[in-house]
Amino acid sequence: MIKLNPLQKEMIKAIRRQDKLISIQSGWGAGKSSGLVFALIYVMSTRPGGRFLFITDTYVRLQGVVNPEIMKWSDKLGLGWTYNQQLSVWHDPTTGSRCHLKNYNRASTQVATMNPLEGINADGGVCFIDEAQVWKDSEVFNKAMGRLRSDKHKPIVMICGLPVVDAWWVELAEQSGFSPLKFTSYANQDNLSAEWFESLKLLPEDERLAMVMNQPKPSSGQVYSEIGNDHIIKDWEYKPEMTGRLAIDYGFRKPSVLIICYDEERQASVICGEINPQEVTIEQLSKLILAIAWPRELKDQAPGDRIWIDSAVCDPAGLARSDQTGLSAIKVIRRLPDDGGIGVPVKYTTDPVRRNISNGVMRLKRALSRKQYLITDEVWRSGQHASGNSLRKAIASYSWDKSKDLPKKDEREDPLDALRYDCIMHYWGIDYRGQARTTSRKARSKNRKIRTGGSRTTGF
Repeated sequence: MIKLNPLQKEMIKAIRRQDKLISIQSGWGAGKSSGLVFALIYVMSTRPGGRFLFITDTYVRLQGVVNPEIMKWSDKLGLGWTYNQQLSVWHDPTTGSRCHLKNYNRASTQVATMNPLEGINADGGVCFIDEAQVWKDSEVFNKAMGRLRSDKHKPIVMICGLPVVDAWWVELAEQSGFSPLKFTSYANQDNLSAEWFESLKLLPEDERLAMVMNQPKPSSGQVYSEIGNDHIIKDWEYKPEMTGRLAIDYGFRKPSVLIICYDEERQASVICGEINPQEVTIEQLSKLILAIAWPRELKDQAPGDRIWIDSAVCDPAGLARSDQTGLSAIKVIRRLPDDGGIGVPVKYTTDPVRRNISNGVMRLKRALSRKQYLITDEVWRSGQHASGNSLRKAIASYSWDKSKDLPKKDEREDPLDALRYDCIMHYWGIDYRGQARTTSRKARSKNRKIRTGGSRTTGF
């Protein structure tokens, strides 16, 4: 008989209830890895002949951690399970059930269209996802759900991860009406030595509170620590005369768009909308934008009330042509809505000084400290519960890489990249006032690397 600790008992109870989404966040050593194996053993025996799916992040972890844990308990319990190394499949000869082990690691946008789970039909209806903190959003969950194609069993996804700020799998469960399981390391106290717990007191307090007591806090190395409650504005009202613009970070996998309006009364740029889809073409992204915002010059053609947009800013990487269409993202955005675009001028800079990440971050930090950017309460609240990326999540996770004196790339930074593009265009030297400004011939010469395009240009 297996003696389960409190966390493991709750994991099995949730499986027996057939909860559709079982979300677990626990400290180091809480027993979640063994709990996942116990849950796997349960479903392999109670759903005979079924195929199941077990996902972790890397092949190294799959072979070095997951496999040994399954093998250990198979041997201890005399299950007689066999493992096909070539296919990464465990087989229970008694029930005929199989479990496919998969590592889901997509480190680059070069593999944007790749789905590591393609071809697996988990007709047993259960998927296990381990080390969820490795992924910054629910992409792996979304892909896994597409593999649970059983006509006999209710689909179940069990997700485990370490304590992190704004854990996406915890938020996903709460949004879906399921109570996440949250346990400290002390859930497994009977199997851990007092000396081990004592040694953890040597950790920095923030890390101990997070990884032992399951109380994660935002990193003290947060890049944009200037953002506070006074940047969040309630009861903000959009006025059609406000100058509107888009800040766009392109990318098929995870593009980000911020909708920004200049508020004359507050003398600030207000972030009043955001769009953070996954795996969309630039044409599809344009449609999502047009559902909220519309080019001011074409307002008579708008299908309803919209935020009027005068221009867009982006990274000049958007000049790269698509291999499929032969068109660049910038060129598509400039097109009229009927032609797959948005129909606004697109601004960018090729100036290496402005494009330098450190320079851009410092300019944005300065603009934030001066409250030249504000965020509506609606955007802020919805960002907390977003299943994917959001500006709020990006702000919480974006931290410094001390070894390089640069922010760490964590796959959540896309909304902040879009905001940085906006800042270097609008707040580089002179405070943006939301209207065209005159510039001397000499000044224009210095800024010659700034480009615009579209049916018209507006000065900033």
